[in-house]
Amino acid sequence: MFVKTNYENATAADLKNGFFFNAKTQTYTCLFCGKQYEEGDIYQAGNRLVNAEKSMRFHITKKHGTVFESLLLMDKAQTGLTDTQKEFLRNSYNNIPDKEIAQKMNITPSTVRYQRFSYKEKVRQAKLILALSELLEEKDKTAPPEKVLTEAEKMTESLFVSVSPLVLKTFDFKKNKDKKRLFILETIIKQFEKGKKYTEKEINTVLKGIYTDYAILRRCLIEQGLMERTDDGKEYWVK
Repeated sequence: MFVKTNYENATAADLKNGFFFNAKTQTYTCLFCGKQYEEGDIYQAGNRLVNAEKSMRFHITKKHGTVFESLLLMDKAQTGLTDTQKEFLRNSYNNIPDKEIAQKMNITPSTVRYQRFSYKEKVRQAKLILALSELLEEKDKTAPPEKVLTEAEKMTESLFVSVSPLVLKTFDFKKNKDKKRLFILETIIKQFEKGKKYTEKEINTVLKGIYTDYAILRRCLIEQGLMERTDDGKEYWVK
């Protein structure tokens, strides 16, 4: 019985051999039954003593027959082959002439030729899919690891359209309270230089680029204690 987990992890070369080698565990595993042989050990194969790989090949021949036939015994969900296609391949593998294949399968010689053409098409498609798969795997290996966003970065993405230039999505004085409200205001205040004095017009110019209702932003910055101004409102500065 074909071991599904082994099949899913096998390469094309492994499938052709009927077994795979695990470099980590130093073991050869049969794809069809899961039988294992350890590298470095000597095994009895008929009347001979052989290494692990040769013992595995002997095991497959003795227990499962040819690898070709064993692969054909897999169900359609795994091979994508119909029973008719499998029978055609089996006859072709046994070097039976097309005329005899037609008689044996009770089909016309033209149908045999179609089956051969259909199989070759599958082979071409499989090669393309395999190439695409290998290119995708290579791309994944060279791709930089996905960045894990910090909490601040997540909040920035959710609250701002962009950070350069800084553009706020929305600001509701009543709803944007506590943590989000403070984060918004602390992000905005960074647009001003500490120690520099600003006129109200200069403050408004910066805030207009961030949000249309710049007046509420200016007021909230002051109320939050992030910005101060003179009593006459002529000068503003970062606290």
